[in-house]
Amino acid sequence: MTGGAPDAVGRAVLYRGAGPLRGTMTVEEVLSVSAIDRVTVLRSAGRPRLGTQLVTCGHVRPQWQGGELVLAAMPAVGGTLVLFEVPEPTPCCADH
Repeated sequence: MTGGAPDAVGRAVLYRGAGPLRGTMTVEEVLSVSAIDRVTVLRSAGRPRLGTQLVTCGHVRPQWQGGELVLAAMPAVGGTLVLFEVPEPTPCCADH
């Protein structure tokens, strides 16, 4: 990671704490070990509970929004969350 101000928009690939974000972690763990400021859940007005399990697949790409590093997630089976951006999207979805 290089110094300087973050981009106003765009995905973050290199950021503080990106390395340990592997496997299944709680939202609280993600926020405490990384530079990610908050986790959002698609189609949900509120924030997820800190104890909610988040399956990362080792591919955590938060996005800059309003000066914050925000990670988008989706609801999954058993009350867990999965990341909105997957490491290998299906070809029909890879370009948007």
